[in-house]
Amino acid sequence: MTVTLIASALLMVAQQGVTEPVVRADYLAVMDVEFGRIDANGDGIVTAEEVAAKTGRDEAAQVLAANRQIFLRLDANQDGQLSAEEFAALAASPPPADPTPFMQRIDLNRDGNVTLVEHRTVMLGTFDNIDADKDGVVTPAEMASANQPPAPQPAPQAR
Repeated sequence: MTVTLIASALLMVAQQGVTEPVVRADYLAVMDVEFGRIDANGDGIVTAEEVAAKTGRDEAAQVLAANRQIFLRLDANQDGQLSAEEFAALAASPPPADPTPFMQRIDLNRDGNVTLVEHRTVMLGTFDNIDADKDGVVTPAEMASANQPPAPQPAPQAR
């Protein structure tokens, strides 16, 4: 499954089994670093093109890791070699990157660019939603709770 840029760092970390609380300031620092990774030209504004490029790089890395796993499974005699034809037939290419979901969520003023302020606003909103007791620290329990699917709503009763 492709991890998209719009997934918050907390939810990604929660999926990996976080064992320590996350302080809001630390979360913001991580989100600022992620913003910097997306902002390829360092101008403090993220464009749809930069999002597409970053997403493409991330998806290509995931495909490469998957190909390595396939190679290891196919290398029955574990000699570290497959024929070029066999490997070429297995190499998958990532689908074209689509920055639309990220831009729709993060580009608050819909100008086609994402500023650090917009990025922080959305990411801190995510943090605040997960921080159930509003103490500025997200605990592993809060992360796990945020990562649970919503409880099904009971069907309306017929009158």
